[in-house]
Amino acid sequence: MLDQRELNLLLVKVGAVHRRRSTYEFMKCNLTAGQPRMINYLFEHNGCIQREIAADCHMEPASVTSVLNSMEKSGLVEKRPVKGDKRALEVWLTDKGLEKKKVIDRIFISMADECFQGFSEEEKQLAGDFLTRIFKNMIDGEQQEWRT
Repeated sequence: MLDQRELNLLLVKVGAVHRRRSTYEFMKCNLTAGQPRMINYLFEHNGCIQREIAADCHMEPASVTSVLNSMEKSGLVEKRPVKGDKRALEVWLTDKGLEKKKVIDRIFISMADECFQGFSEEEKQLAGDFLTRIFKNMIDGEQQEWRT
């Protein structure tokens, strides 16, 4: 039976190796950290404002600005002023950004296949349920910490 310390260590190890492996795959496709997550978000919410991206991606607004600036320089997104609000900018995926979305999807599918090799469909569903609950617990704890 795993104790709390061993469970925590496993979460850290899995997170680290997944991040390292996916970062390597994204780097091979000229994507930097943060870009895949933002491209996925923009695919679902094209034309949103930066504040929305920061909130959904659980990132600091300054970090979002930095990542989006590099994405704009590489031609993945374009920013447009919001009518009636000179300070806000809408962010839109370009055709090049939409092509990168397909690459990202292929990498994520490949990573999931690797992670869940040898798992039954039922085990995959259970793992997804557990990971979702863990994520929610972590986000809830983070938000509680920020309120105090």
